[in-house]
Amino acid sequence: MIKSSYNFIIKILQNPFFILFTVLLGLAIGFYSPQMGQLLKPYGMAFMALLEMSLIPIIVCAIALSISNLMSFKGSDIQSGRIVGILFIVALIVSAISCVFAYFLDPAASFLKSNSLEIKKISTAASFVDRKLNIAITDIVQGGFAHFLTTSIPRNIFESLAENHMLQIIIFSIIFGVAVSYSKKSERLKLQSFFETTLNIFQRIILTITIWLPLAIICLMAGGASDIGFDMMLQMGSFILKVYIVFFIIFFLSTFIIQKRSGCGFFQVLKYLKDPIIISFGTRSAILPIPSILKAFEEKIPVNKSLSKLLVPLGAVLGRFGNIAYFAILAIFMANIYQADITISLILIITILSVLAGLSTAGATGILTLSALTIVLDPVHLPLGAILPLLIAVDTIIDPMRTLTSVYTNCAAVTLVSPREKKSKAL
Repeated sequence: MIKSSYNFIIKILQNPFFILFTVLLGLAIGFYSPQMGQLLKPYGMAFMALLEMSLIPIIVCAIALSISNLMSFKGSDIQSGRIVGILFIVALIVSAISCVFAYFLDPAASFLKSNSLEIKKISTAASFVDRKLNIAITDIVQGGFAHFLTTSIPRNIFESLAENHMLQIIIFSIIFGVAVSYSKKSERLKLQSFFETTLNIFQRIILTITIWLPLAIICLMAGGASDIGFDMMLQMGSFILKVYIVFFIIFFLSTFIIQKRSGCGFFQVLKYLKDPIIISFGTRSAILPIPSILKAFEEKIPVNKSLSKLLVPLGAVLGRFGNIAYFAILAIFMANIYQADITISLILIITILSVLAGLSTAGATGILTLSALTIVLDPVHLPLGAILPLLIAVDTIIDPMRTLTSVYTNCAAVTLVSPREKKSKAL
């Protein structure tokens, strides 16, 4: 009886309509009763801290395991170095495209044109309170690319772990994963087994915690809405539209790449990948579409099957192209909010940092990925604190397209890496 009641409660909590209800309820509480919103806010932040405690182990294990698997992959006609190079280039292109289009679309325009100065007041305060830096918000990229390069290399990985320097942790994880791939096979397999077991354990921890996420969403939404106000929320409409435009551009380019590499027609590609598109957009999961993607590659879109079986699951964990694009857009958005000079040097740094930030979201989903945005913003001295409630509030709208971008661009990357093959007779 108790078990059946518990399962019924879990089923309700995982229902998409109930999750949408909690978002709306939290926003309503925050907008119409700011005092109640402020009382609920600490509980939501405590829940986020509970989730974030498992992030670093997941990031280290997921990146090291994926990189070591990729680098140790041996195929008769496939070079692991070529795979890594193409995937990294695709990630850089996605990030660069997002930066450029965000610059021209200017998603911060509605904020800057508004007569309300509330967001600027909140953001300026947050830049000193949250970051504890006695610097002007317009002091961007001190020391340029050389400074970025020297500060991104971890001098002491234990110090980096203790102080939560995510950029340094990511770089260490990549280097460690490469080193593992060159170990003796028996040693490599033991290490990979350890990484996989540890990763599975922490993923189960997060999975168990996230069951109760809808309740935390009420607190997070209420606290964020009480900080923002209803009028400011309306200003996010233009931002959401422009973010979707950038995502659709990447979606179109990905379809074009798949078409050219596979020899299929443009609309044929959309037809063959219809199921992954619907699943990823509807469930906001990069994992659930994997079987349908593999089926499409095996039966309809001609790619190397052994390679697709390796890269499709790997891309679901590591190839967070949607997050990369979103981080790049948000970085330009923040730079425009604070009226910083957007130079070529700044765009270059944001492009690279967004790729690394995207890597850091391996194993994280939804609003939890937003914490990785500090990897992009911290080195260029842009505060996140005041804008974070806004981003959390609109994340349920942004996340479906962001997930679809990750899944679909990963499909394009697989076709780029794969040697050209003849179409299946099933076509």
